[in-house]
Amino acid sequence: MYLTENMTFRLLLLPLTLIWLSSCSTSPILNIELNADGIERQNYPLVIPIDVDIEGNYQLENKENEKSYPAQVLPSGDLLVFIDHMFAETNAVFELKESSATEKGSVKVNQTSEGVEVLSDDKQVLFYQTAVANPPNGLPDYYKRSGMIHPLYSPTGQILTDAFPAGHTHHHAIFNAWVNTKFKGEKVDFWNQHSETGTVEHVSLNTAEAGASAAVIESQLRHLSLKDGEVLGEKWTIMVYPTEDYFLFDLFSEQTNTSTDTLFILEYHYGGMGFRGSKEWNNVDSINFTNTWKILTSEGHTNESANHTHASWVTASGQVDNKTAGVTVFGFPDNFRYPQAIRVHPSMPYWVYAPMVGGEFYIAPGASYKSKFRYYIPNGKANQEVIENIDKSLKSPVKAKLVK
Repeated sequence: MYLTENMTFRLLLLPLTLIWLSSCSTSPILNIELNADGIERQNYPLVIPIDVDIEGNYQLENKENEKSYPAQVLPSGDLLVFIDHMFAETNAVFELKESSATEKGSVKVNQTSEGVEVLSDDKQVLFYQTAVANPPNGLPDYYKRSGMIHPLYSPTGQILTDAFPAGHTHHHAIFNAWVNTKFKGEKVDFWNQHSETGTVEHVSLNTAEAGASAAVIESQLRHLSLKDGEVLGEKWTIMVYPTEDYFLFDLFSEQTNTSTDTLFILEYHYGGMGFRGSKEWNNVDSINFTNTWKILTSEGHTNESANHTHASWVTASGQVDNKTAGVTVFGFPDNFRYPQAIRVHPSMPYWVYAPMVGGEFYIAPGASYKSKFRYYIPNGKANQEVIENIDKSLKSPVKAKLVK
């Protein structure tokens, strides 16, 4: 299986040829029909490509009942609409209008010398690491890392991720790396830094801003062969949404082969977008271990039995600070080999979506590999109804089209 620059993986990016109607604040800029397609939508982000150059605050307003949703222009120029609720039978025309509202949504971003913090209703959600984080206790310098999400918090402040964990120092909370690859005829391992053949690092921060529909971080990373330099350039887009009862965010990755040689991702049992769970779930951490996490997948597999099964979502949960906490990660249906196979470690608290379990693939020079993930972080035990609604909404997105 191979990837070319013409292959894309897009969901909720609904291509529209949109016409500029008016710049007057009292008239609609665009008319867009939204169809819920028989599914009730709750806390649903919808990204719509538009062909107009606009900036500022907007809203989508139902022409019939004046129900409105905040709309935000993303760095890409696409329109992000956050739908707090939409009835299953909704099929209505919405007008895109300028909004007189000047306030931002409930999500905020704070930039520091170390990275970018995102908050929702003044609660910490996540931290994206831009500066190089060094390993603790004098461990080798090759473990240093940037371009990862840590910490990830629960709505009550529990830390759900671990970086530089005891026993596996090369794990970095929420991170993305290939393991068994071949480049220029030689093995390059971007995941296991102690192999000293490859690593991943943050390069630059393109965007860190909060709007009415989301807090958005856009960053550039690079995957390095320690012998031959940059192999992949990667763009991360993180969008944290203004939900009330739980945290919800998306992480989109686009890797582009910036070299003149093909990168082969060989068949292997792990590698990809990883999740390393709380230090309290790490049984080799004699200081912090308190309990073993639990894994549940969309297909009903649990713990070790989930290894190398395919899953549209995976929930990892356990006790942190003597309270139940966890996170569910959803793959998007347009991801490569969806639903992807997963690697669940038999004893350590990490798992990863691992498409190379299904066989070798490659990224040719100039070609891109795209993947998308949604993260649901409940307040306490996961709500299975919320999980099922998110899953259904990803598989059957709201339909949008331009109307005159």
